[in-house]
Amino acid sequence: MFERRRRRQVYEEAIRYAANGWPVAPLAVPNRGVCPCGKGCVDPHLVGEVVRDGYRAAEVWADLGRTADSRELATGRGTRKAAAGGASGLGIALMAEWFDVMELPPEYGALLNHQLKATCPTAMAPARRRWWFFVNRGSVPREQVLAAGGVLRSGEGDWVPAPGTWLEETGRIRWLVQPYLTGWQPYQRRDPIDQIFL
Repeated sequence: MFERRRRRQVYEEAIRYAANGWPVAPLAVPNRGVCPCGKGCVDPHLVGEVVRDGYRAAEVWADLGRTADSRELATGRGTRKAAAGGASGLGIALMAEWFDVMELPPEYGALLNHQLKATCPTAMAPARRRWWFFVNRGSVPREQVLAAGGVLRSGEGDWVPAPGTWLEETGRIRWLVQPYLTGWQPYQRRDPIDQIFL
């Protein structure tokens, strides 16, 4: 029951992200040494194509669900452990193609979240207390993020696990400011000069 409900939730979330212009890809999420791809992976990794529209997302995640069903029948792994990351360890990767994701440590993340309030899609990985801010591409220099002890995810091929995904090292990633609250737009950085001249 849990497995089927979680699989449906991942399916619906993938469609919602893609339908709103956020590129997504299927993500294999290993748990306790078991990876849904069948190999001995220890880190989450992409297991399918990048999807940029809701119709294609519905097809891709439906196919993944059928594949997971047949694998569970063959291996008998339809348990909560296998479902930690999503449907049978499958989750969603948010591709950083048209936005950047700033991953910041807590001393900067909490302050920035307080300043931005509900203007920036923001997620948090609770176990490591890392904050993720979804910002317009190129709006924050990589050097500035690195100097703060952060990581900047940017460009094709770069991604983050979608909130709702459970990882062994972080726990369940969760949204603090959902993207629909910002009209599915990343944060547009504005300082006083931007506000006056633009």
